[in-house]
Amino acid sequence: MKKITFILLIGLILPCCDKNELKVNLNAKDDLAISGTFETINSENITGTISLDISDGHYECSTNLPFGHGAGKLEVNGTKINFIDTLFFAVPALYGPSYVLSGEHQYEFDGDNLKIWRAKNVGSVEYKLKLIK
Repeated sequence: MKKITFILLIGLILPCCDKNELKVNLNAKDDLAISGTFETINSENITGTISLDISDGHYECSTNLPFGHGAGKLEVNGTKINFIDTLFFAVPALYGPSYVLSGEHQYEFDGDNLKIWRAKNVGSVEYKLKLIK
């Protein structure tokens, strides 16, 4: 009898400890200020800081790298976010990529933390951002 009671208690407690993360759809029309870091994975081993401001379907983004500034229209569809950069700088080969958000990426958002990533020609790049309150 004790064994059955113990099994029943475990069955009731374990679902409460489920590590399902809360996922929130990002709304491109919201006003959000977000900042954090980025890193390349399985490629150049580049890391840096990034800030992202979203307002009324548009965005502005900057990184700590040279020529690290972008802005434009923002589209969100399901788990994909598309940064349509209208502020394009031709980056000299001397400086390399600036990792400004541009193009289509995958994302996860829990209301406070925003993770954005995409595959590149070699490896991938991942952005880990936190909402500024």
